[in-house]
Amino acid sequence: MSSCQITDLPDGLLAHICSYLTPDSVCQLEKSCSQLKTKMNQIIIWKKQVESFPVAGIPFGDSSEATFRKCGLRVDYFNKRLLDFIVKKSERSGRDNPFRVAIRTKFTIDKMLGDMKSFVANELDAMLTDLKEANENVDQDDYYHHHLKTWRCSVLEESDQHWNFKCSNYIGKWLDGTTWGYAIISSRKVDIREFESENHIVLEYFILHVNLMSDSDTEDWSSGGDDNDEED
Repeated sequence: MSSCQITDLPDGLLAHICSYLTPDSVCQLEKSCSQLKTKMNQIIIWKKQVESFPVAGIPFGDSSEATFRKCGLRVDYFNKRLLDFIVKKSERSGRDNPFRVAIRTKFTIDKMLGDMKSFVANELDAMLTDLKEANENVDQDDYYHHHLKTWRCSVLEESDQHWNFKCSNYIGKWLDGTTWGYAIISSRKVDIREFESENHIVLEYFILHVNLMSDSDTEDWSSGGDDNDEED
């Protein structure tokens, strides 16, 4: 069925169809046609998606394993905590469709987390090896910061520190609860710096020169462990 045909459906039938979709599929459907964005702005559609978590098979859809690593509990705590907060906060501030705001905010953050995970899995070790070789004969201060990668996520609210804290805390919990988060980068002696810039959360991976040039065996870096966590 094409998007043009879908826009002709009654709102109730469209909501019923969406109830069989995962949250990421609902977001993709909404973006597929400008007319659908208006038709799909139904609280019943997005409330169902918020309540569907934990969701298997989508990135960061189920935080049970990560929560267990972090807190010792096998519940989808990270997702539930963020989504519930955003819904309640959005309702109090009079936002249109708080449930859509919650899903969209979570997925914006999750996109950044996915990029970070991919970097750790596919680029980090090679970058450290090349950087170490390039600085082998360089006289550099031990505490010089070698920049590795920066990520920016536009989810912050101006003058709303509680909102900003919850978003930052959600990121930190995922990093704490996954092997590709703090565990692997710590074994490489990589540091994370987090700060706010306008309405963005900004995270930077860097390594001190003294740690880069240490005697760590780069061939052992790949033994940091595979992450078979909840999100894949």
